[in-house]
Amino acid sequence: MEEFEGYAEEYCHPSYKWIGHRRSVKNIQQWEISNFAGGIGFAFNNYADHKALRVILKVYREDGVCEQYIMDGYCCGEWSDNWQKWQVHQLPLFPYEGLHGLAHNMKFSYIIHKDGKSIPSKYNYKFASLPEFQKGSIPNDDFHDSYFKDLNDFKCTEMDQKTVQDALVKINTEYNDLPIRPFFTRGNTWEPDHPIHEIHKMIDWVIDRKEKDPKGRHYIYMAIFDFDNYHVAEHLIHAQSKGVDIECIADWAAVSPMTITANVAKMKRSGIPIYGVVRNTPGDPSQGIASMHTKIIIFDGEVVHSSSYNLHFHLWGGNWENGIFYYSKDFADIYLNVYYAIRGGIIQRIGVNPEGKYNMFYTFGSYYTAIRDYYRPQDAIITEINNARQNIVVSMFDIGYMTGVSSNDHHETDVITALVNARNRGVRVRVVLNGMIAHTGDLPEPWDTNKYRPLKEAVWKLKSEWMEVAFVYYWESIYSPIHHKFAVIDNYTVITESFNWYLASVHSDEVLSVIRDSRVASAFLDEVDKIFARMRIGWD
Repeated sequence: MEEFEGYAEEYCHPSYKWIGHRRSVKNIQQWEISNFAGGIGFAFNNYADHKALRVILKVYREDGVCEQYIMDGYCCGEWSDNWQKWQVHQLPLFPYEGLHGLAHNMKFSYIIHKDGKSIPSKYNYKFASLPEFQKGSIPNDDFHDSYFKDLNDFKCTEMDQKTVQDALVKINTEYNDLPIRPFFTRGNTWEPDHPIHEIHKMIDWVIDRKEKDPKGRHYIYMAIFDFDNYHVAEHLIHAQSKGVDIECIADWAAVSPMTITANVAKMKRSGIPIYGVVRNTPGDPSQGIASMHTKIIIFDGEVVHSSSYNLHFHLWGGNWENGIFYYSKDFADIYLNVYYAIRGGIIQRIGVNPEGKYNMFYTFGSYYTAIRDYYRPQDAIITEINNARQNIVVSMFDIGYMTGVSSNDHHETDVITALVNARNRGVRVRVVLNGMIAHTGDLPEPWDTNKYRPLKEAVWKLKSEWMEVAFVYYWESIYSPIHHKFAVIDNYTVITESFNWYLASVHSDEVLSVIRDSRVASAFLDEVDKIFARMRIGWD
């Protein structure tokens, strides 16, 4: 395979593809749209145990927009002569309906991971044309026909491991004060301290840097579950017109016809690359609960924003959420390691000190401690709960029996049990939950605030153990504004960002930070006080 020296084709090549029958699904607007099952198979040389395959599906629409989706391949068998069978089957195939018209053509490229580097395919390969969807079948004989191939321009990158590790060490050893600022939405975008204003300020900051350095590269990277926001979209399009490189990652549904949003559509039409990451099976909700759920913005490699909220403040303007801005290149390097991994690159393995003043964990990252070969976000949560000595305050959109392993022991404990155990050893534990989400069963009329609904089992367990659990609602309805995902421990340690304390987070792209700073902790505790002062609180 001399032709492909230096490309993924040297080690992996497409072997087969298929589409299934047309089926009708409902999108977020409750419109009936057409969806097809389908997949692509590969022959992958078994050169190492640690290897990976990422496939990029490119959907070319009538108006010139190219929808792009990133998904993971997996091993599903053996060929022969040390070649494995790998495939992807979670393709977002919506050839007909959409804001960008019919999908007249679909192509794919791919990336493999080898020796600590991501290696792209040299070519884009044909997946299917619109007539083939109409016919209901696609051929497998066009992978090696030059007529159906063109050069692939999708490349991945990864951070240098030493750069990321050194940044974390520097934060934990050389920073006297952490250069971070928490923000809280509190249901009102007009408040001067609402985070949306800081987001726009930082976009302008990058534009200004580009104008002062016109030959330099200046960029804004976003990896956010859903960023349907008129003002942010307009501002990013303006930044792009000024020469700033803009790139966005979202959950696949936010990019596809499953979510028809004019703001995301106009960003794509302006030429801003937007990639949808696939973590569940499109059109089949029974086949997975995962999603690309981070909420990260990286401004020029110098400032990072990470939050509990998506950017659709106009849709959920009443929500109470939190976010943190990190004003330091060292923090940006740590988040770039995650961003590049979500985009398809290799995540660098990082050593952490669980007792450090700052750590950030990515669900699919690779972390180790002095005594453990692995350390995950859920392990950090259990560790901090187990280490609490005085008090714990948890404010959470939802909570369940997510398990983790404390840094000081070697057995799994779920967060519900860990919180009960903390209370039993004398720690005051307060849990503040979204009241509507904490209960189950059919929803009553919005105004019927007294109708009984049973608690979810994990929440019932907390109540049955006589834990201090408060349910937050709007005053006038059964609905709740709480979308937080944070805890404050001993008035000093804050656990926050996109990671909900339930099973879905373990399978989704999420980030979780552990920050030890009394100033930051005080701001989050003040948020809890404001919730109790301004919201309707229930106790059962």
